[in-house]
Amino acid sequence: MAPTPDSHYEVIIIGGSYAGLSAAMTLGRSLRKVLIIDDGTPCNRFAPNAHNLPGFDGESPKFISDKMREQVRCYPSISFLKDRADKVVGKDNHFTVSVSKGEKFHANKILLATGVIDILPDVKGFKECWGISAVHCPYCHGYEIANKKIGVLAHGDAGVKMAQLIRQWSAAIHILTNGNEDFTKEQLQELHDKGTRVITKEVKEMVHQDGVLSKVIFIDDTEEALDAVYARVGVTQATDIPKKLGCEFDSHEFIVVDDHHRTKISGLYAAGDNMSAMRSLTAAMAAGTKAAAMINQEIVDQEYGIVD
Repeated sequence: MAPTPDSHYEVIIIGGSYAGLSAAMTLGRSLRKVLIIDDGTPCNRFAPNAHNLPGFDGESPKFISDKMREQVRCYPSISFLKDRADKVVGKDNHFTVSVSKGEKFHANKILLATGVIDILPDVKGFKECWGISAVHCPYCHGYEIANKKIGVLAHGDAGVKMAQLIRQWSAAIHILTNGNEDFTKEQLQELHDKGTRVITKEVKEMVHQDGVLSKVIFIDDTEEALDAVYARVGVTQATDIPKKLGCEFDSHEFIVVDDHHRTKISGLYAAGDNMSAMRSLTAAMAAGTKAAAMINQEIVDQEYGIVD
């Protein structure tokens, strides 16, 4: 169903990736009138394959999202709009969403499934390797690069914890601190005892072929052959809508929600990567499904005058 400007929906979902589509299916099956607004730029679009998702292991992220979207479209109460939501104003049962083309849509409830943007290190070649041989999650990528020569682009506690986590996948681990030297003596001894090398030189370039890493060049032009790199990158919210609405954020910049995926703003929910550090397709889908069920329940409770 094509959306019409100024139309009113029971729920508007901002973000049509895995959390948003899972939520839409649940709400569509609940016969709720829903609009999904999405601009088609999911954060995992750089990865050629997705893993650890039963039924779709090894498929491309696009294939999975296209299949989900195709199935969601089967529910007639769901509408799609390919655009970017720029602004949300209002309150519970009276929200207005403005999109980049200038159109406005109205809703009782809003679900933010907007995701995050990765803050990539300023290292030549890193961006091209991201999602291919520069990765963030061993559960998503560890099996494919197991028993290879691995770098960990991190330092301090983050570097130690990542090295500990991935040891079962590879014994040849090299921590690349990129110029930082903030390990304790105890941490350095532990890393040494486990055979983990610590290279504190600044990383100048990641040499690759079509995103497949072959070696790392340091600032002094020395080199280290590596097959892949794990990186603890920072994130930022993909839109300023949560901030402008007054959402609360934790120390890692994720939206704070309760067990029902409610934000501190009445009628405003969040699900997916924007509210959780557990960034996987299965986690995003589960969050979207749960958030949708909670939204539906709140609509029911309000219809019957039930106060939470």
